[in-house]
Parts: sequence; structure tokens; C-alpha cells
Amino acid sequence: MAKVLWKCLVLAVQWNIWIERNSRMFDEKEIGEYFYGLANDLSPHSNIANFSDLSVYRIGGGPQAPRSALPIGAEPAADPTRLVPVNINQDLLHLVLAVSFAKEPDQIISSNVAGFIYITDIDVQRKKITYLAPSAGELPSKYLILGTLTWLET
Repeated sequence: MAKVLWKCLVLAVQWNIWIERNSRMFDEKEIGEYFYGLANDLSPHSNIANFSDLSVYRIGGGPQAPRSALPIGAEPAADPTRLVPVNINQDLLHLVLAVSFAKEPDQIISSNVAGFIYITDIDVQRKKITYLAPSAGELPSKYLILGTLTWLET
């Protein structure tokens, strides 16, 4: 049991460091350079996928237990490694999502990130999502990770 807790602690610390570092790391220019290159010499590809072909998750947070459900003196705390499914809707428009190498949802936290996609359009009626990817072809995984990066392509 202690071994499992230590693994979770290490993942939580790594994830929090990654979030903090990356929240300060990217600006609009750098996101554009990721997709188009330093000298605008890359050609990203626009792709369309069905909602059912993708699964979006957020890591961390989630609902907290009310104080009345906790032992006396305990404080409610969000689990930084909690995996929370996210509905695909207009709220994802203009967000940059990470593409996980995970093959199953429970592997997302321990899997590497393959790269990023930028959501350019969401058609809720047709259940289609249009995204910009740095290269052509299928995404390496259907699992996408929601962060806090937004970008308005100019």
C-alpha cells in the first residue's frame, strides 16, 4: 500500500511541476511556432473527427468531499491525479489539447504526450470536431488532455 501511495505522490508532484512550468512557458507566438515553424515554414494539417472517435480528459481537481463527510479536523482536498472526463462541446473551441500515447484511460497519467492539437471548430449538431495538427495522419491515440492553453490563430 505504501508503495502505491509513493508512486501517486511522485506523479502528483511531477504533474504539478509540469502544470506550473507550462502555464508560464507558452505564449501565443510559441504556440504558433509549434504548428507553423519558426520561419512559417511548416504546414500543419486540418483534420475532422467524430466526437465518438476522441475522448477528452482533465487531470486533477474534480468534486471534493464536503467537510461533513470528512473526519473531524480534515480539510477537503482535490486529487491532483484524478482523471475527469470532459464533454466535447463549444467550450473546447480555441483550446490546445495534449495528445496522449495512452491506449486506455487509466494509462493517461503515466503515458507520455505525443504532441498537441488546436481545436478550430466544433459542430455539435453533426458531432464533428475540427482540429489543427502539426502533421498529417491519424492521431497516435484517441485520448486528449485538456489543459489551460488557449490560442486564437491569426
